[in-house]
Amino acid sequence: MQTCKVALLQLFIGIIIIATLVLINFDFLYEFYFANQETMVGIIVNMFIMLLFITGLLSIIRALGYYAAQEKSLRDFRKNLTRELEHPDEGVGKNTIIVERYHRLQELNRTNTAVDQNALAASLVAQESLKTSFPRFINNVLILAGVFGTIIALSISLLGADEMLTDIGAVSGMGTVIHGMSTALSTTMTAIFCYVFFHFFYSKLTDIQTNILSQIEDVTQTQLVARHAVTESDVLRNANQLLNVLQGLVTEMKETQQEYTHVGKQMIALITASQQDSSGMNNHFDKLEHLLREGFRLPDQR
Repeated sequence: MQTCKVALLQLFIGIIIIATLVLINFDFLYEFYFANQETMVGIIVNMFIMLLFITGLLSIIRALGYYAAQEKSLRDFRKNLTRELEHPDEGVGKNTIIVERYHRLQELNRTNTAVDQNALAASLVAQESLKTSFPRFINNVLILAGVFGTIIALSISLLGADEMLTDIGAVSGMGTVIHGMSTALSTTMTAIFCYVFFHFFYSKLTDIQTNILSQIEDVTQTQLVARHAVTESDVLRNANQLLNVLQGLVTEMKETQQEYTHVGKQMIALITASQQDSSGMNNHFDKLEHLLREGFRLPDQR
């Protein structure tokens, strides 16, 4: 079973156990927290602590659901890499971390930019830390809320003690002191219980987040970077292809040169033949001129 699903199952089981214990001890808890309270301070502080606790749990549940989807997409992406698909992001969610990393590497490869995995990892950690910022805030504030309630309750006890010292016979002062001490105890107990339960699942969330991010960096380093990197064999293969193309061009140039030479020889022969024909025609014209002069008894002008 996936890690996130295990954590979610444990969280829901814990919530069910807590709800069962509350129902079983409802009368005692009601007397302890709500009955015979001189002020509303304890109720308000405890409600505030519970509000922080519940909203923090909801944020943890949402984050665990998010990382459960990331675990599934990472598993599917690795299966596609094992099957040596041309597009390993086929069938994987488009908005998942691993697919975004794959597209980022493709973009860097198209622009012939060197891959700096440390920069990519730092950027991813900064981006994903936003997913746990609110649970981290609740984890830090819960115990402080209990301390805050304790301080307020002790202040109430001091007011009761001051009343007792002012009026020695005042019974209400003793009641105020007892109320303040019981309020301090109730707020401290509530804060400690909520903090322990919440911190357990918050630690699980951070462990799951770290595990998923480390797996993504492992896939990037061992498979994706190697898939897009230019190796020595790739350079040699490309150089061999380039030499083959150049050899073909040289062969075509030789054939073209031979054709030009052949055409040149034909043109020289044609010019020579033309000159010979022109010389023969000149001889015929000279003979015709001589015959005409003799026939008409014309004087020779040469």
